[in-house]
Amino acid sequence: MARAVASLITFLTTTVSIAVALRVGVSKVNATLPTGVPLAGYSARKTHRWPLLDETEYTTWMLPSTGHLEPTWVKVLIIDTGEVQSCFITIDAIGSDGTLAQLAYNMAAAKGFKVPFENVAMFGSHSHSGPGAITPEMLWALAPATDLLIPELQNMMATSVANAMLEAQENMQEGSVGMGIFQLTGVTRNRRADVSPYLHEDDIDPNLGVIGVNDANGKPLATVWNYAIHGTCWGPSQLLSNGDIMGGVNGVLETMNSGVAMFINGDAGDIAPSGDTCNGKPQFKGAPVIADAVMGARSNLTMSTNVSISTAAQVIPFGRTDINLTLARVENCTKGGPLDICGICEVLNCEENLHLNEAWVEQNPKFGSFAFHINGINTILVTIPGEALSDLGTEIRNDMLQLKFDNVFLGGYSNNHMGYFATLKEYDVGGYESLLTFWGPDTAEKIRSGCNVVAKKVAP
Repeated sequence: MARAVASLITFLTTTVSIAVALRVGVSKVNATLPTGVPLAGYSARKTHRWPLLDETEYTTWMLPSTGHLEPTWVKVLIIDTGEVQSCFITIDAIGSDGTLAQLAYNMAAAKGFKVPFENVAMFGSHSHSGPGAITPEMLWALAPATDLLIPELQNMMATSVANAMLEAQENMQEGSVGMGIFQLTGVTRNRRADVSPYLHEDDIDPNLGVIGVNDANGKPLATVWNYAIHGTCWGPSQLLSNGDIMGGVNGVLETMNSGVAMFINGDAGDIAPSGDTCNGKPQFKGAPVIADAVMGARSNLTMSTNVSISTAAQVIPFGRTDINLTLARVENCTKGGPLDICGICEVLNCEENLHLNEAWVEQNPKFGSFAFHINGINTILVTIPGEALSDLGTEIRNDMLQLKFDNVFLGGYSNNHMGYFATLKEYDVGGYESLLTFWGPDTAEKIRSGCNVVAKKVAP
């Protein structure tokens, strides 16, 4: 009897200690919307009748697209440690919208998608040549930067996202993951250098985050790269939908045995591609340069099947906007203008404040954090619901390092798109990014606080 009990205890102990294999799933779905949709990103694409209606099948205030230079994609990566499932979605679009993310998730969940919504993050690439009319916020529609919501188009986009989520789940298999932070310079510039006295063109975020995902035999399934760069190689006269420079890099990567190439933008609020990077488009001169850097970094990753992930998510209400309108922000001037109106208003402090509700712009962002422990290294991916200027990105990155993370991925344009996030110093300078910092001088600290709230929940 004693032997039987001992054998049973041994059996139970052995059973509990069996490691669960790491499983990963990847998908890539063509999410190109019909010709004629507006392309989001540039208000200069407005019709000559704006703000009067000038409607076509899919547009209200913006010019309709005339075709497709290349497909726009939805790509999904699921990582399942056996204890935690996480899902990362990238879309070739100006940003990520909370309404679209929830709609897509509901569609996928109705068909059996298993990852909890709080463990799902959706990232917009910030291509300025991706689809518009798929989000409901009136401020972006009227700018016009995205145009008025067309529910049919939003449903098409959500269906593509949901299908990609389900396909990634169906593709789950044993695999390995590696990740690291590297450096990349010479392909971007700070576009506020001619506005701000505090910045130079080389004040960029050089951090290049790379995640490699392989199958059980070591074959690449996916390569995720995280970098700060605006998708503005193509200007407003371009009316063919495409993924801009990031899409160009992804195309090159997928010819280099990367598996599915996925892009997560960073703190790119003031970071533009350099002129040389954009040269030669659509065969961007900078695309192979960036792709080589990504694959070089990937080759230096240590892949592992022993991965643990902790996640946290929290919706943090921001309340009504506090949009401060001055000529320094709207026209980027502090002197000159007709009758020296800019100089006069600088002295008299001419201003207007707009307190808009959630019908105009998202006000309840979902912040998320994903903490990875791989090969003794603690890495965090923290989501940012819009366009952080690079100095704010530096502050957030330093906050994460203070929490004892070794590596930091900044996931910009994620889950929501709430405009620009200028630090107080840059907010006071004025300019375009300051104008679109919708919660006034405290905006950056609100964003920084939200990132810290979710990061502290998963800190090592």
